[in-house]
Amino acid sequence: MAKFQFNSARQFAHGASRFALGTAILVALASPAAAQDATPAEDEEDAIVVTGFRASIENAIALKRESDFIVDIVSSDDIAGLPDVSIAESLARLPGVSAQRTGGQASAINIRGLSQDLVSASLNGREQVATSGNRTIEFDQYPSELVNQAAVYKSPLARHIEGGIGGKIDLQTVRPLNNRDNFKGQVNIRGLYNDRASESPDVGSTGYRASGSIQLKLADDTIGFALGYARLFQPNVATRFVQFDFPTPGNGGSPTRDLDGNGTPDAFNFGFEGIQFGGRETRDAVISVLQWEPSDSVRFLVDGYYSKFKSDVARRGFRVVSTQSGDNQINNPVVINDALVGGVFTNQVGSNGFGFGLGTELVNQDESRRDELYTIGGNLAYDFSDNITASVDVSYSSGTSFFNNSGINLRPYVTGVSPVSAQNPLGVIRADQVPGNIIVDYRLNGINLPTINSISTDFTDTDIAGGSAFLLDGQFLVPQRDEDELFAVAGDVSIAMDDNFFKSVEFGFRYADRNAQRVVTSFNTFGIPGGPLQVPADIVKIGGFSGGFAGAGLPNFAVVDIDKAFNLAFGNNLGSRQPTDQITFDFTIDQSFRIKEETLAGYSQVNFDTTLGGLGFRGNFGLRVVKTDQSSTVLFADPNLQDDPATPPPARENRRLVTRGDKFTDFLPSANMILDLSDSDLLRLSYSRQISRPRFFELRGSISVNTGSDGNTSGSGGNPSLQPFRANQFDLSYEHYLGRSGIIAIGAFYKDLRSFIINDNIANFNFVENGVTPPPIPGTNIPGNATGSFGAPINGDGGYVWGIEFQLSKTFTELPAPFDGLGVQLNYAYSESDLNFPSSTSGANINLPLPGLSRHVFNPVVFYEKSGFGARVSARHRSSFVSPQIGISELILTSAPETVVDAQLSYEFHVSSALAGLKLLAQANNLTDEPTRTFFGREDQTGTLQNFGRTFFLGATFNF
Repeated sequence: MAKFQFNSARQFAHGASRFALGTAILVALASPAAAQDATPAEDEEDAIVVTGFRASIENAIALKRESDFIVDIVSSDDIAGLPDVSIAESLARLPGVSAQRTGGQASAINIRGLSQDLVSASLNGREQVATSGNRTIEFDQYPSELVNQAAVYKSPLARHIEGGIGGKIDLQTVRPLNNRDNFKGQVNIRGLYNDRASESPDVGSTGYRASGSIQLKLADDTIGFALGYARLFQPNVATRFVQFDFPTPGNGGSPTRDLDGNGTPDAFNFGFEGIQFGGRETRDAVISVLQWEPSDSVRFLVDGYYSKFKSDVARRGFRVVSTQSGDNQINNPVVINDALVGGVFTNQVGSNGFGFGLGTELVNQDESRRDELYTIGGNLAYDFSDNITASVDVSYSSGTSFFNNSGINLRPYVTGVSPVSAQNPLGVIRADQVPGNIIVDYRLNGINLPTINSISTDFTDTDIAGGSAFLLDGQFLVPQRDEDELFAVAGDVSIAMDDNFFKSVEFGFRYADRNAQRVVTSFNTFGIPGGPLQVPADIVKIGGFSGGFAGAGLPNFAVVDIDKAFNLAFGNNLGSRQPTDQITFDFTIDQSFRIKEETLAGYSQVNFDTTLGGLGFRGNFGLRVVKTDQSSTVLFADPNLQDDPATPPPARENRRLVTRGDKFTDFLPSANMILDLSDSDLLRLSYSRQISRPRFFELRGSISVNTGSDGNTSGSGGNPSLQPFRANQFDLSYEHYLGRSGIIAIGAFYKDLRSFIINDNIANFNFVENGVTPPPIPGTNIPGNATGSFGAPINGDGGYVWGIEFQLSKTFTELPAPFDGLGVQLNYAYSESDLNFPSSTSGANINLPLPGLSRHVFNPVVFYEKSGFGARVSARHRSSFVSPQIGISELILTSAPETVVDAQLSYEFHVSSALAGLKLLAQANNLTDEPTRTFFGREDQTGTLQNFGRTFFLGATFNF
């Protein structure tokens, strides 16, 4: 009997025991341990005095200047001192960094034109797991209130954990023993209001952010302790118009009709929907830090982070489907570039094989999520002498995510066509089975809202007494659960050298054991017993649209209580999300998998500091060697095995566990050189070889295989033998420092990607050698061919990415009062690539550019701070880029350019005031309600248009 099981308690106990064992070893050895990558912040305590946004910029400039590699930093030494609402927003203001918005908030980070899949993240120098179901870190999981520094590493050191061709992001929490004061505390509270939330049914417009923290130094400054808590409670809303994809004519159910008579078949789309997406999000996060330094030579540290995220959101609206049905009558067709983007559609029942044509639906889906993330690390460092330091670091991190993914289907039915019977007690028939019953008149307007002239269906009608109504005739409950856990231990030795060239040498190792798992399950059948059913009026509300969406003709719609509709059809078992008749379908098993990844890395790094031609010359060079052992375990269908009907699901006796994988070794050299041209000018040059590991979904061992009547086999799935992205990287930058108050920097980079992961077909894939038994030829017992075509991710040919970055930061302290409070921060980046990949979602076979790459990224900030008063206006602009379709799985579209504008006002009372320590603030995010707009290859073919609303904050921070 084969089955997947999740056991969070067992996994937690297993991880905790491994961490406890590792920590015990640290203490027992009393031997050297420091975080694998200590940051400049800890070495520069005396240089960090932050009293506002201006000081935060100056501190970041100082850290950048002293670094031995190419890095950009957002810094503050006070907990909750970061200037933005989220870490992602702070990061997105750095040169060459841009953000993708999820739910209206910056979340995924792109660096130097490369997507979030090629960006790695660490917390206090330790690799982090993800709650995204892949490796991608969702940075809105980390509240800015609990982070005091965020850095983007653009050139790696040999001692850095491998991964991140785009770049590496390291988040740092406080170290209380670095404080000047023995006690520091802070309380922060902000109320918030979203001006679009009221449009979504059952969603309030208000929320809040609250946090508190303390930092202590005890026992003659030998013990340090910090504890912080942050809570977020806010609406998550979006108003969307979603146009479905355009399959190439003759594929995916699309017809081959030439509507404009130019001799070329036109691409039809599958329909569109208007959605009010909304609900509530709650995030609770805690950090804790304990430092013990009983002597100058011994340093012990334990730190932990915990975050729990709850998102109760629903998708409600209307949908028009099957516009591509080959028998639909289409009058006044609008065809642009051989794609049908408008017309008057009338349903006709005919040759599509399903007995219906153009149709309409109500959308009522529960897309709630539950994410949980925790990480704990122990670190012991020991100075054997003034020249030799050794350290050991042990950490454990775990992330889980549960996606509810449930909903109900309501479609229009009419009476008077089918007689009443025991099988059809309402005497109804689906409206899309009656020719001429559904008429839709609309036209797409590219990246602007469409023009919907009319839809014959009344989406608010759920009462069949009038002869037509939307009835409950289907449901789905297909939850997905992801887990990701990581245990790591690292050791490092640093030897200082008294030499005119060599400054120090470092060497060390890191072992990591990472395990990820996805389980997809389906509950009950997708039909409604005895359906269709009329839903009672008391579980129905009316939703709709306003503003431009209403002006575009998007209609009002019925909102049905999903839980009560489940109860209506199945009783309380399903309504309470605990059905007793669980059924696991083959498609859910094919989407479930386990990943195991063990890595062992060793490195050596030489740091030097000398002169070259009378100029200061410093830097480092080194080599990191990484051995990887990866595998995936899945349940394969075997036609030679049979299910036992007496065995309760989800067990399946016709499946067997199969594990496949690969081993490989990477050699990753790196070198960073800094030439001090003058007291104010630096020249940096770096080279490195870097990797980025594939997404878990790409590494899955799942294989779905079919056998045709001719015996030929074909299939699709993942690739457990997939190797990483690999790139050789070159950086050159010039930095001119304007004292402590500013910097002018310009840099160029070139990334030679030696391999790039793409989806392709493997012509002669041997299914049998990979553990798969092909099914027999339909209607026979003759097995299918052992080899056939297999679609999967592969390591394809590489290409290049290059770009330039410009940075200007300046506080104008030399200006006469009151203008001496002015400051600016300007960042611009330009990126190019020859990498592209084929796409047919526009109906034509075209090449799209590298995902995540915006040619132009511009982030200006203007601020003023003086006498306690502060004001800041900032913008984040990026040009068009390729990204996944919102709400549609794995469809790749192009996002139109966007500019997001934020503003902040604050006042901090003087230290001599009775209210000293109190800071009042007001903030506004997304002042222009900037939408996200996507399209399928060409702007005429709309993808998703969505607005998130403006969010306003009003609150106070008190330091004591």
